Amino acid sequence: MGNMNLRDLQVIEKVLDMTCDTMFLVNRENICVDVIMKTDNPIFNPRVNLIGKNIISVLPESIRLQVEKALDYSRKTGETYNANYDLPTDEKMYYFKLIVNQFDEEHLICQYRDITQRSNMKNRLRSALTALIEVGKVAMIGLWSFDCSKEEFVLTGYSNIAGHNLEEPLQISLEVFLRSVHPDDHRPLCDYLFKEGNEYSRFEFRVVNSKGVMQNMQSTKYRSYLEKNSLIIDGFSQNITDLIKNRSELEMLMKVVEQAPYSIHANKLNGELVFVNQECRLQNQIPDDLDLSKCKIFDTLHFHGSEEEWHQHIKEIQQTNGFLRYRSTHAYPQRDIISSECISFIIPNGIGEDIIWTMRRDISDQLRYEEQLLKSKEAAEESERLKSLFISNMNHEIRTPLSAIIGFSDIIAETDDAELRRSYGKILSSNGVQLLRLVTDVLEMSNLGTGKMRFIPNLISLKRVLQELELSFGNLTQIAALVFEIPDEDVVVNVDRGRILQLLTNLINNAIKFTPEEGFIYVGFTQTTAGIRFYVKDTGIGIPSNKLELIFDRFVKLNDTDRGTGLGLAICKSIVEQMEGKIWVESKVDKGSTFYIELPLIPISQE
Repeated sequence: MGNMNLRDLQVIEKVLDMTCDTMFLVNRENICVDVIMKTDNPIFNPRVNLIGKNIISVLPESIRLQVEKALDYSRKTGETYNANYDLPTDEKMYYFKLIVNQFDEEHLICQYRDITQRSNMKNRLRSALTALIEVGKVAMIGLWSFDCSKEEFVLTGYSNIAGHNLEEPLQISLEVFLRSVHPDDHRPLCDYLFKEGNEYSRFEFRVVNSKGVMQNMQSTKYRSYLEKNSLIIDGFSQNITDLIKNRSELEMLMKVVEQAPYSIHANKLNGELVFVNQECRLQNQIPDDLDLSKCKIFDTLHFHGSEEEWHQHIKEIQQTNGFLRYRSTHAYPQRDIISSECISFIIPNGIGEDIIWTMRRDISDQLRYEEQLLKSKEAAEESERLKSLFISNMNHEIRTPLSAIIGFSDIIAETDDAELRRSYGKILSSNGVQLLRLVTDVLEMSNLGTGKMRFIPNLISLKRVLQELELSFGNLTQIAALVFEIPDEDVVVNVDRGRILQLLTNLINNAIKFTPEEGFIYVGFTQTTAGIRFYVKDTGIGIPSNKLELIFDRFVKLNDTDRGTGLGLAICKSIVEQMEGKIWVESKVDKGSTFYIELPLIPISQE
């Protein structure tokens, strides 16, 4: 290399060019007499000719006085003046440093340095630091440094114990710090501090602040290093009291949702399941260890049969502004569920993805109750109908014999003819018997309805029962031929004799009513594996098929003109059912009918 001489003029110019932004020489009147221009801003740039101009007049008005004072100070004292200035322009704000030196008795040399980039960086750092301090204050974050050898903290930033930002770093021993820590957390906190090799580890503990309020803290290590053979740990602590509270509330809420008596589930629009609670798992028999993220709603939950149905369901929810109320009739027999009331709604998750939540409430008991109410209403209406029918029917049935009794009583009182009196007396007796039968039927039906009917079983001979009935009906004339099929071998059973006679009498009277005089009526019994079966068979008019199921109901008559209350067969049915037996009829129109009564045998006591 050639010899370099700093005193060489060319070398001096090169050094000045490399080390100086802009330099200008001014006289006593602050007129620029020479300039080296390297900056480029609206005021100082190579396109502006400063020579011959007052340098003060070129500057913005806001800084003229400051620069003028700097020049006067250096001119009077001969000392170097160094200061930073703002340089506002229409484009933006610039910043510069001005260094003023006395060059000779007539001139000052001014060195202009552009510090805009550096100033902007400082402003950004200052703003970032201010924001960091404010964030730390709002987030209640404090910095700490712990010297493991001295067992001493240096705290900066926000102090959760004091409840404010620390103006200066606070030096505090571990012993003093632990006085604010919950006793149960002393040992775990010390283990956390003195354990090596766990940077970025976190630890939660509790402290009591200056107001005596318990606070939850989370401390995080972020650096550890040796300084003068002592291990230093740096970290920060944040108050997480609200977070713990929110977390506890969220855990409680999730527990409520998980154990709710309703089926609750959530899924994405594509059908992927996100959440199912316990009741939903039970209804759909979903194992607890099943990975929901791999399950689709239409493959896992029973009430969505296909993917097409699921997408149609989504459309219905979207068409109702994301909230749909509906009823599902899908049954879950294992949970005794026959119907559910459902609500489906859309709620975006934390990343804005739409999640469909559905709640299904079991309304089976409500439907059963409504069905029971409907049946009760229908029963009440039927009872009212039967009551009206009964009153209408009894009005006619009672008036007829009463009118005959009253009318023929007056005639008998005015008749001296003995033969007429006997004839009219028979009519009175017949109508009296009919009236008594009507009253008896009504009382029987009333007793059966209130459960007051009593049954007294005794050992009786069925052969004698038929013989007794044969004698009772033997004096009747102008009726169908009554044939009592009495077996040679007697059968003794333990049964209520009076009720057997009542049942057979009702059935025989009913057969007589609907069998012409040239017909036949057969009465008898047989033994079966279930007990004793009585029968009354006639060759009468028969019963239409559409009335076979109704014939044992109250007030039902084959013909509305028939005499009677329509209670006879209903009474028979009630008596038989209370004796734990059954009664039925087989019939064909114009062929006749056969009524059967089957009663279980009551064991005969051996005493």
